[in-house]
Amino acid sequence: MLAGDTLVETAGNRERRWALSDLRVLRLAGLPGGPRRAVSLRFARGRCVIASHSWRGPGRFEDRTESFSPLVRAIAATAADLAPRARFATAGLELGEAFVWTMGLLGTGAAVLLVASISAGAVSLGLDLSARLLFVLILMLAALPWLRRGAATLDPRAIPRSLLP
Repeated sequence: MLAGDTLVETAGNRERRWALSDLRVLRLAGLPGGPRRAVSLRFARGRCVIASHSWRGPGRFEDRTESFSPLVRAIAATAADLAPRARFATAGLELGEAFVWTMGLLGTGAAVLLVASISAGAVSLGLDLSARLLFVLILMLAALPWLRRGAATLDPRAIPRSLLP
């Protein structure tokens, strides 16, 4: 429930209040055109997840999209005014982040390969293979600045209907 500039989360008898001015990240999850949606809100002192469907039992879900969509739109619009430094994005692994993880694993693999080949007495083979892996790593590093430009940001005042019906 949204009460002014505060989000009120209730679970049974427990109630937590989140000031929207403390919002750091709002991530909207769900496939475009798919039935289920969720929003993850990360605040300065914790996080809150709101789902469009609630669980009623094994295989039974209650669709609350009719109230979920206006609530998320109101939270995003209010938070855009109260927390100008907050980040609004769609959920998922961004290409730049996956690229960085791949580069880290590739660098680690090159180092392990070099150490293993030296310990096995095949220094020249280890240097050749590690150099090739490092060359691929350098090429990936060169492409990294272009990948970070296209981050999946979201306009909090105009969320597309394909993401949030």
